[in-house]
Amino acid sequence: MALCALHAAVPSLAASEFPSQPVKITVPFPPGGSADVFARIVGDGLSRKWGQAVVIENKPGAGGVVATGAVVRMPADGHHLMVVTVGHAINPHLYAKLPYDTTKDLTAIAKLATMPSLLVVNPRRVPVQSVQELVAKAREASGQQTYASSGNASTSHVAAALFNTTAGIETTHIPYKGSAPAMTDLLSGHVDWMIDPLATALPHVKAGKLNALAITTRERSPLAPDIPTMQEAGVKGYDFSSWFLMLGPQGIPAPVVKRINEDVAAVLKEEAVQRRFAELGAEAGSGTPQAINAFLGQEIQRYGALVKQAGMKVE
Repeated sequence: MALCALHAAVPSLAASEFPSQPVKITVPFPPGGSADVFARIVGDGLSRKWGQAVVIENKPGAGGVVATGAVVRMPADGHHLMVVTVGHAINPHLYAKLPYDTTKDLTAIAKLATMPSLLVVNPRRVPVQSVQELVAKAREASGQQTYASSGNASTSHVAAALFNTTAGIETTHIPYKGSAPAMTDLLSGHVDWMIDPLATALPHVKAGKLNALAITTRERSPLAPDIPTMQEAGVKGYDFSSWFLMLGPQGIPAPVVKRINEDVAAVLKEEAVQRRFAELGAEAGSGTPQAINAFLGQEIQRYGALVKQAGMKVE
């Protein structure tokens, strides 16, 4: 599935002429979430490098559809960018009609980060110590166990749906408008479990408020070396990482795409940025626009199968 990564449909713009004005990076989620944090870290670095303001705009709604629909209508000159997550790959399978073509209307530019998540439970509501115990309880009460997410087709929803299908269980999805209210209700005991980014879930685990049953990636995290992977916990074949890509409208001139990609890569190599990413349990992204374009195409295909298998729908 080919995405239009470098198609130049507007007059050529030399990389040396960019940026000629402030750059806006749209984040399709409320402030404070992982996508917002990575956008601001990278945006600060780009602002210093470019000598131009980089403004972060939060535009939540419909799992990223609202923000993406706005960005594809912006001028394709590199001054209008956005950060997308896994939900971007799932939306074309979730919605019967989108206000844009996911594979044609966007330019792949850079990968900012990848990050593991944690499967966490409220120990007062679900007193289990392992994934297998949680799975067993879910099978005893099919459909009654509940899990929170930061929204329909959000990263946490996708990770949980993948867990359900891989473990062969049926549980009930409770979507929220953002990660913060979902976590608040998990901590309050209104829902049973959640798969949440490592950086935001781990402090609650260390405080004894949540039990961490597994990490979603194939490798353990240096931030939580005692927490097993899903594979080690008995859910064979499970592997999930959140990813954060920078995209723009289709038709950004190739020299500008290359310039932004290289400047993002330079920011991600800065010692302070590396240290901050490590604190978040994230790995800095890399790759050419062409490689990122191919990766996104593969992810769109991968999650199409999940939508069908999990019976995901717009809620």
